[in-house]
Amino acid sequence: AVRDAYAKEGYPDADVRYDLDVFEDNTAELTYEIDEGGPVRVQEIRFEGVEAFSHRKLRRVMATREEWFLSWFTGAGTLNDEELRTDVERLQAFYYDSGYIHVRIDEPEVVRRDDGLELTVRIEEGPKFSVGAITFEGDILADEEELEATTGIEVGKTFKPSLLRDGVFRLTEAYGNLGYAFAEVTPLTKVDDATESVDVRFRMESGPTVKVGRIDVRGNTKTRDYVVRREMRLNEGQKFSGTGLRQSRNRVRRLGFFEEVDVTSARAEKEDEVDLTVSVREARTGTFSAGAGFSSADNVLANARIVERNLFGRGQSLQLGVDFGSRRRNFRISFTEPWFLGIPLSASVDLFDSEFRFSRFTRGGTGIGLGLSYPLWELGWRDFYGFSLDDVHAGLRYRLERTRVNGVSLFAPPSLQLEEGKRLTSSVRPSLVRNTIDHPFDPSRGSRQVVSLEWAGLGGDVDFLKFEATTRFYFPLVELESRRNLVYSFGARLGYGVGDAGVSGEELPATERYFPGGINSVRGFDVRTLGPREEVCEPPLTGGDEEDTCGNEEIGGSQQLIFNNELIFGLFPDAGLKGVVFFDAGEAFTAEEGISFSELRLAVGWGIRWLSPFGPVRIAVGYPLDREEDENSSVILFSFGTPF
Repeated sequence: AVRDAYAKEGYPDADVRYDLDVFEDNTAELTYEIDEGGPVRVQEIRFEGVEAFSHRKLRRVMATREEWFLSWFTGAGTLNDEELRTDVERLQAFYYDSGYIHVRIDEPEVVRRDDGLELTVRIEEGPKFSVGAITFEGDILADEEELEATTGIEVGKTFKPSLLRDGVFRLTEAYGNLGYAFAEVTPLTKVDDATESVDVRFRMESGPTVKVGRIDVRGNTKTRDYVVRREMRLNEGQKFSGTGLRQSRNRVRRLGFFEEVDVTSARAEKEDEVDLTVSVREARTGTFSAGAGFSSADNVLANARIVERNLFGRGQSLQLGVDFGSRRRNFRISFTEPWFLGIPLSASVDLFDSEFRFSRFTRGGTGIGLGLSYPLWELGWRDFYGFSLDDVHAGLRYRLERTRVNGVSLFAPPSLQLEEGKRLTSSVRPSLVRNTIDHPFDPSRGSRQVVSLEWAGLGGDVDFLKFEATTRFYFPLVELESRRNLVYSFGARLGYGVGDAGVSGEELPATERYFPGGINSVRGFDVRTLGPREEVCEPPLTGGDEEDTCGNEEIGGSQQLIFNNELIFGLFPDAGLKGVVFFDAGEAFTAEEGISFSELRLAVGWGIRWLSPFGPVRIAVGYPLDREEDENSSVILFSFGTPF
């Protein structure tokens, strides 16, 4: 057993001996002597008989990996017999889903070499099959062309069992939308070796139309029943809908209150009814998070936050947070009621006080924010020229803030000296938010878009217009049983502002300008160090004949454009630890200059993310690709807890 344990960890040469000493008092001492030997890992994985795919692509399908310089950390190269058998199944499933339904894969051959193991996999691929005819039989409730389009399968395309499964799901859901909760779709296939095609016939059994009987919520020890029920797209007595069932599951999961969510249907006592059961497992919703960081821009920065996302089990959110450091101070208290007045109207209130010290001035503000948000589908708006509005919210936010620019140096840029003093900002910001992300803290698919227009001029001392648009997409590239998945994420952020009641060419007030850079912006540059600058010169302290000291100081931009590209991969999925490599581009611009793609600053880097029990932890190491003289060659940034 000990030898087997060592072999599974990559030490097949481990020598285990024992020594047994028996004593006169009828006791014994058993001593194991173990010579572990060195690790023996897989040096090469070879494939024979392969023509359709590259060896590199097939290696990525397998969980068994070749040894590399980080194998001591990742365990790559360790040979496990059970996992190797599973790899054969993975390869077979990959070939099946690529149209090679006659593929044959032999048991892998393992050969011991001086420097490790050589693994050889022999594959007989066979021909590639395409989809032949698609037909339907049984209870056909729609035009066959419409049903064929619903399956998502196209005649002449590569035959894929995964598409066949998806087609069954789509047809079942389509029949469910007509009220047939117990519709059964059976796919039947006929292989034609002569034409290298597969004919597909769907047998449709609709069953009776039903309505929703009783809805039970189980497993919620903290969250109140009505918090779950109000997210359901199906109500008791309503006609059953397959799409509504799926949307209900996604909406309850998107609350972020539960680790697991499952919505199942079962036949009720009445033949024309179906009962729904919502099974959940509570997750931690109250967190205390703290973080610290260091950079040449912020020096030392620390933050602390108390968050309860499900206050008293009512679905309300309360946040108390503080950032403080040598150059930054930020306090905020936020409260959100997602169902104000008993309708899906989200209402929020924020109290805040912030301050950030630049090299030659300090900007800050104290104020209150009031927000409302309402889902468009509750107004009956489900579609806009083919674009689904099921996940779109319309919002309106009012901000009243006493902003301040003080501590302006005598040698600060002239444009900033004119901004010194306190001003009252009174603004309103309508917005549209679309969110289809599958997980609020660890997304792997879906997207989120926000479009807003802020107008300041409802009283107060400042007038400006700011249009902002942000988007973030998540695309799963590789999904493995080990959950070491590969996800590509793309994000973009646009800010376009003009001052003086929207007069073209006028700059935003200093307190409203954009200062890119940092872990949530263009990584590879220190916090708030990008954007337009003005040259300032300071006379020598001695007052002698020495030349003035000149430099470029940040003044902030009225417009900004930022792009973020990420590849996210699982390192230790069970521990919630992931790695990321990124490429960022971005910059801020004056209203006079306008946005210029050629002036975007570029950075690459890598990082680690940990979805810890205490909140998300992020570490990023960025390297600017177009570094200037006064910028660092690399920047290390990290944070604990969600930034605010």
